[in-house]
Amino acid sequence: MIDLAAARQEVGQGPQTPFSTAFAELFARQGADSLHRAGGEHHITASCLVIDPLAEAVLLNHHRKAGLWGQFGGHLEPDDASLRGAACREAEEESGLRPLTRVTAAPIDLHVHDLSAAFGACTRHFDVVYAAQASTDDSPRVSDESFDVAWFPLDRLPSDLMPDLPDRLPGLFRSAAAALSSRD
Repeated sequence: MIDLAAARQEVGQGPQTPFSTAFAELFARQGADSLHRAGGEHHITASCLVIDPLAEAVLLNHHRKAGLWGQFGGHLEPDDASLRGAACREAEEESGLRPLTRVTAAPIDLHVHDLSAAFGACTRHFDVVYAAQASTDDSPRVSDESFDVAWFPLDRLPSDLMPDLPDRLPGLFRSAAAALSSRD
């Protein structure tokens, strides 16, 4: 499992957002417990926004628990050595696209969101968002955690997105495209 110092370092490599202070407070308050689903109702998660090489489409999953479309992501697992690795693992598991070889080195966003009762003891996720690239020619596969996985052009997104994603997605998409193009 990723250790607290490594998690703090990775979060520190991400952009400063209105949520940056909340991450620091979570780490100070809960320490290493913030990295475990069983460590409390507030904890770190890792997610991955997958875009196509032409930066025209985004791959989303229709999350089974949430009943809404969003990027791939979830809780940290014991075998995860980094937040980046956890984000990549989640995207590969939930999309069926393996391996995702073009993943940003640093987070493109830090975000905090509250959860519905469908998520049980989890009430708030502190999400560290990475980006990856895959081809729209690749055929995603639906996992047990999703109803569906599909590519969407930015101008034809599904209406039932995660609550704050319609406002956040254009900026996330631009950040993902910029970070992935700078790796060329």
